[in-house]
Amino acid sequence: MRAASLRTRLTWLIIAVQIGVLIPLGVLSYQRELREMGHLLDGRLAQAGRTVGSLLEHLPSSTMPGSPDVALSAENLRSAVMVRVHKRNYEPDVGFQAYTANGKLLAATSNFADLTVPTIEDRGFRDLRVHDQAWRTFTLQNQAGLVIRIGERYDNRREITQALIMEHSLPLLIGLPLLALLASLAVRRGLRPLVLLTEQLAARTPGSRQPVAIDHMPREITPLVVTLNQQLERLEDTIEREHRFASDVAHELRTPLTATMIHVENAQIANGLVRGPGEIESTLQSAQQSLVRLARRIEQILALARLEAGAASQQRVHLNLITLATEVIEELAPVIAEKDIAFSLNHDADALWLHGHEAALTAMFRNLIENALRYTGQDGRVEVSIHVVGNETVISICDDGPGIPAERRDVVFERFHRATESESFGYGLGLSIVQRAIELHDARIELLASPFGHGLQVRIHMDAASA
Repeated sequence: MRAASLRTRLTWLIIAVQIGVLIPLGVLSYQRELREMGHLLDGRLAQAGRTVGSLLEHLPSSTMPGSPDVALSAENLRSAVMVRVHKRNYEPDVGFQAYTANGKLLAATSNFADLTVPTIEDRGFRDLRVHDQAWRTFTLQNQAGLVIRIGERYDNRREITQALIMEHSLPLLIGLPLLALLASLAVRRGLRPLVLLTEQLAARTPGSRQPVAIDHMPREITPLVVTLNQQLERLEDTIEREHRFASDVAHELRTPLTATMIHVENAQIANGLVRGPGEIESTLQSAQQSLVRLARRIEQILALARLEAGAASQQRVHLNLITLATEVIEELAPVIAEKDIAFSLNHDADALWLHGHEAALTAMFRNLIENALRYTGQDGRVEVSIHVVGNETVISICDDGPGIPAERRDVVFERFHRATESESFGYGLGLSIVQRAIELHDARIELLASPFGHGLQVRIHMDAASA
């Protein structure tokens, strides 16, 4: 099922809020006005009753009961109890009775002529039915002892009620659709930055590192765009690492595989020509060396891939450089023993701490020490030292091998660079891994002449974080 759009959802939520607020307010306002209107009509009815009593008190005795000159009629009373609501006049159908204190009828309208004398219980406001019509009556006894009962039919009140209903419902019936339309336009306008953001993302080309512009974005969307830019940057870095890894694999595996195939073919040819077991053994030994190189290349490529992936996903931790270096040296102890190399590890204290990526620092130590061992001859010398100098931790790895010419030290960190005159594996990916570890820790690396007279010294400067 397709989800509703954010604009539609916001529009309906706004309409629902408007309905939930306006309709209860309209109902409460209607009930309040209806209650006040009832009080007003009751007050007018009571006022009309007192007016009738006052008029009867001051009438001459000749115009008292039965006289045709009595001017008090239902028509005369309408003006007294007439209600004006929003420029409309509501003239109710009214009636009255007037009695002396001993129950003698003084005056009455025709519609109230058949009613009995009001009792004490009838005093005040009462609801009566007269000739199958509902009436609202008010009965009082004035200071002259006259008992006055005056009433109006409920038809008038029903008309006022209907008018109030129309006055309260029409604004809602007209206003709610208009508010819904305006809310839809406002939501469309308010969501315009999201439309612009969608257009920017749709217009991005693959591999683009141009961040999404946040100049005119609302404050609520700015953190989203900033996070999106960070995610896009990480994604582009990941894609670039994948492409670089694929290139590394294709480049590095081509030469060892080709060499292995050539040596195997030579062994087959030599075996076919029966040139002797020595030549066959030499060819197979060369093939074995090519396979060793191939394994080494695969290991370095995987190490570089793990380093890139780990740097993107792992946080820095508190690490002891002495412990890391010792573990790498113990791992390479068989190589050191096989070449009978004089190997030493020098450090100021048992622990030198810093915050870093463990996998990156381990790969850095392993590749630097392996390179030193690889280029150092039999009975050679390799020295690893870790010291704190001022605010820096200085890592130094020295060997007495052939070293690197000064004019070529700036390019050896490029991937797949090799010393052409070397018979070993070359620098290849090893120093690229070291360079990446250096970048991750904001450190710097120097390639210097070895203090042993010949060879290479690799010196790394890192910010010290002693604990």
